[in-house]
Amino acid sequence: MKIGEFAKMCATKISVLRHYDKEKLLVPAYIDRFSGYRYYTSEQILTFHRITALKKAGFSLPEIKELISSHKSNEEIAEVFLKREKTLLQTLEHLKEAGLMMTNLQILFTDKQAIAELPPDCTFIEACTLAEAQIKAADYQRVSQYKSVDGMLRCDVVKLGTEVDPPEEALPFVNDERVVGKWEIIGIYAVREDFYDNLFCVKNFYGDEQKHLYFLPDGEKYWAFSWTKGVLNTPVNNEYELEQIGEDLYMFVALKEYEYTRGGVPSCLVLKKEDSEHYTADDLARTDNTDLPFETDERIIGTWKAHSFLGYLQHKNDFTTEAEPIDELYFKEVTFFADGNCRVVYEDAVFEGADSVSWTKNYLLRHWNRSACEYEIRTADGNDYLIVEWKSGDWRYGGYDTNYYVFTRA
Repeated sequence: MKIGEFAKMCATKISVLRHYDKEKLLVPAYIDRFSGYRYYTSEQILTFHRITALKKAGFSLPEIKELISSHKSNEEIAEVFLKREKTLLQTLEHLKEAGLMMTNLQILFTDKQAIAELPPDCTFIEACTLAEAQIKAADYQRVSQYKSVDGMLRCDVVKLGTEVDPPEEALPFVNDERVVGKWEIIGIYAVREDFYDNLFCVKNFYGDEQKHLYFLPDGEKYWAFSWTKGVLNTPVNNEYELEQIGEDLYMFVALKEYEYTRGGVPSCLVLKKEDSEHYTADDLARTDNTDLPFETDERIIGTWKAHSFLGYLQHKNDFTTEAEPIDELYFKEVTFFADGNCRVVYEDAVFEGADSVSWTKNYLLRHWNRSACEYEIRTADGNDYLIVEWKSGDWRYGGYDTNYYVFTRA
């Protein structure tokens, strides 16, 4: 799975995974040499949780690396924890959690259930926490609450398979005035009952910065989101239900994400209503000043063809002339005219004309979405490379850093 999906499964930030990769603590199983994308396996989820537990217990990254990579026996690990307990009494609770996570709960997977004997020194919640990581690492999805029956921990599971893209279906808009406005993202749960029990909440949804979702009047789309009565579109159709709990209105969304695309069931996204304001996409968008005076730049004039794309894991300084061209890029071509006019070609649209797109020295100005994309030209091996900021919906609405397109002269 890609690093973004792996981060969601582990409830962590992409930046944390990149740091672990740099420190050789948790190295991606595969890195695509064309795009630079990092891929992880489900089995690595357990390693991540072990690293997290050890960090909470006060171990340094070098110590964790040694513990993780040396394949110590349970007895050796227990001895390490005993020594640490004597010197770090204030972290006793975290040590208990770390020691628990280093224990292998013996889980039996039947056709539709995961079953394990409850460890004698674990509380029910501790055993559930340990099982949660190991179920994911074994490439299963939990689809029910945990239950304790005759000293055994049980839950229903689904074995995940090959990832497929769910169909996208355009639905006619039907109004539901109750949902219009701003909603706080409470989190994502395996099942709805986990929300009621306040257990196993994953906070991040479409990036760590996303704290709210907006349902705009008439189902207006912003970023990747639109809606109609009973459905949140992401653009997959995710059915929702509303429930009044005390004075608060909650929305429970059957979220068709990573597990669902691999033969699992929708997870449960929980939102809480904050207000009923009639926001617009323009109200929410991050914008630049595109009303900049024209200043010429002789180097830029002419037509440039897209060469490659620097994605979320890369900065413009990561580009090297050894990077191979990538076919079928979305942003295909840009022409800079001497008078400041511009023409850009995307996969599904062409923009030109001063009211739509123009340029000035150091900036490509996309007036249609109010973004000023900084550019620079680098010369290497006798060739010019144009590197341009790509301010997509992720940048405009999601708080993400900008991406970069690389072009060569046509």
